[in-house]
Amino acid sequence: MESVIRKMSCLESAIMKRKLLVLGAYSTEIEIVEEARRMGLYVIVTDNHEDWTDAPAKYVADEAWDISWSDIEALKTQCENCGVTGVMAGFSERRILCAQKLCAALGRPFYAEGAQLNRILDKVLFKQACIDSGVTVPRAYRYGEKIEFPVIVKPADNGGSKGITVCHCEEEFEPAYQKALAASDNKTVVIEQYIVADETMVYFTVHNGIADVSAMCDRYMHHFGTDITQLPIGYFYPSKHLDVFLKYNLDKFRRLIQNLGIKNGLIAFQSFVIGNDVIPFDPTYRLDGTMTYHICEAITESNVLNMLIGYSMTGTMGDDGLITRIENPRFKKFGFELPVLLKNGTIKTVTGLDKIRSFDQVIHIHQFHFEGDTLSKTADFSQILCRIHMTADSVQSIKDTVQRVYEVLRVVDDYGEDMIICRIDLDRISC
Repeated sequence: MESVIRKMSCLESAIMKRKLLVLGAYSTEIEIVEEARRMGLYVIVTDNHEDWTDAPAKYVADEAWDISWSDIEALKTQCENCGVTGVMAGFSERRILCAQKLCAALGRPFYAEGAQLNRILDKVLFKQACIDSGVTVPRAYRYGEKIEFPVIVKPADNGGSKGITVCHCEEEFEPAYQKALAASDNKTVVIEQYIVADETMVYFTVHNGIADVSAMCDRYMHHFGTDITQLPIGYFYPSKHLDVFLKYNLDKFRRLIQNLGIKNGLIAFQSFVIGNDVIPFDPTYRLDGTMTYHICEAITESNVLNMLIGYSMTGTMGDDGLITRIENPRFKKFGFELPVLLKNGTIKTVTGLDKIRSFDQVIHIHQFHFEGDTLSKTADFSQILCRIHMTADSVQSIKDTVQRVYEVLRVVDDYGEDMIICRIDLDRISC
């Protein structure tokens, strides 16, 4: 069924056959290519990988360029020569910065126009923005101060798990600090209280300065050890903390979004929940790797990916009144996203995904790794084989579907050993 937002924001007669340039050509950017082509657009992707096996979106786009997405001058010239009418950033903060610069140079709309990206992407500046907005934040320390352990040490300007360490004692601190410093582009390190609490993600769709909560989920985490970070192994929608967020935190977060200069786009906040406080620790002002828009579209008919592409073509996210009416985090069904994590090694065979796609509850699967790929990192998002999105009328149905996925899916390495790790305990899944 075509979504309401798609009917609203595609404006197919206006954007049919216009050209969209996507900055980035990894497997995640295939999501943008496929949605844009469904909207009737001619889609070009670009990055500097001349070996297209490292840039699989180039195989599915209508056209591909071997130009770095950070080479603004070269891209501006190429866009003008080829009649590009809109630009989209892929799943990366740095590409957001490049897209903002490129669109400004071309005089084209981009949803991040006017947003204070430096405050959003820098953890120190973001934390101050939270304080200024009345949003609770973790306790922070300066280098050289007396520290109460445990603390988390991380680069101020890098997303994901890069350069992050959890320190439980003074002996662990200096190596962790140097690791974070090396991973920071601006050589700034954040040292703050390590919180053990429920984790959640809150998603806002922002349109013409109106910030609507589109979804909120609970994140189920797996710890890889005391000296390295953790990864999510499940996302459950809607969050059991939704009422607490809406009652005690919504106004403060809306003020934060306003103070960050965000007028349009998708922003998500990874957060802890302690009592009545939702404490953000990592904002994501871009397409989020969880691809939550699949679950939202299936349950509420809202698709923010569609809106962002529409904005690149038309300068609007869509009809404000309609967006506000359908953005409802109180889902009428349950949603779940299952990231399947793999241990290190080379994938020999992957079986079962086609059968899983046929499950009634499964609405989407995005696969990152394939047979022949080698995994070499631990506690890193590169360990994800695929993300499986599902919806159901009951929590038990979600649990049953996750169990069936584990029974059917097989990933085997060169030695014939099972590569799947971190299978979620079904008892953790609850509303």
